[in-house]
Amino acid sequence: MKAKDYLIAKLSDENFDLFGIRDPDVIDSVADAWMNDKGNSEHRFDTIKKFLTGASKILDMASGCGTCVYYGLLNGYDMHGVEPEKWKHQFNKLKAKEYEYPAEWQKRFSTCVGEKLPYKNNFFDCVTSYQTLEHVQDPAKCISEMIRVTRPGGGIHIQCPDYRSTYEGHYLLPWLPLFPQLLAKHYLKLMHRPVDGLYSINYVTKPKIERWVNEAALGHHKKVKVIDIEKHHINDKLIKFKLSILSDVIFYFYNFQLYFKYMFKREFSTNIFIFILDIE
Repeated sequence: MKAKDYLIAKLSDENFDLFGIRDPDVIDSVADAWMNDKGNSEHRFDTIKKFLTGASKILDMASGCGTCVYYGLLNGYDMHGVEPEKWKHQFNKLKAKEYEYPAEWQKRFSTCVGEKLPYKNNFFDCVTSYQTLEHVQDPAKCISEMIRVTRPGGGIHIQCPDYRSTYEGHYLLPWLPLFPQLLAKHYLKLMHRPVDGLYSINYVTKPKIERWVNEAALGHHKKVKVIDIEKHHINDKLIKFKLSILSDVIFYFYNFQLYFKYMFKREFSTNIFIFILDIE
């Protein structure tokens, strides 16, 4: 079976069973993205290069269908990936064979969970986690492990949904902020959607993540600095006009506008970079 055919079959079954979605256009769009190793992860590396110039040894947690790991390897990075789902490792082998990647690249993937990473302390320059924390068993433990394996002077990039928003990106449905699970179950049944996907979701938010980061850093005797990437971009623009003193006001006003413009239409994200400053 060709890699994309295998991927589409798995995505179709998984998305229908968990979220009640079997729109072929949606599935095909996701499959195209995960087949695109040369371009789909470029924005993630742009972020890493902006905040952590010179980072080379990078971990993708979780590596999913391999796009980030393969992009990094194709561009000279010392990439590694962890992923617990075995079918995704099988897909990665099929894709690597079709794309004629070196056989040894498969050794860069580990079948394990983010709560117990198989690496020594301070092993990586950078850890990246994209649309993952909402699905793990223990987000706080995963963050602790990411901090443990990142060296002083390195950093961690985390992007994931913020469940204070009014749209659920897996079900593709309007959603209440931090929707209580019991009410959400009744809502999904009214919408003729399965509830199994609900049990796979953690209601992560930016304040929760920042709290877990600070607690984990203390536990590992490390100092951290958390940067909101969207706020940083706004501040960069304001600095050019010598208006950085207004960055907080403009940032909150900008988000206020977006929140109401896309209410019940679009998922909002946490997008942060965590600098590991030093070992105490």
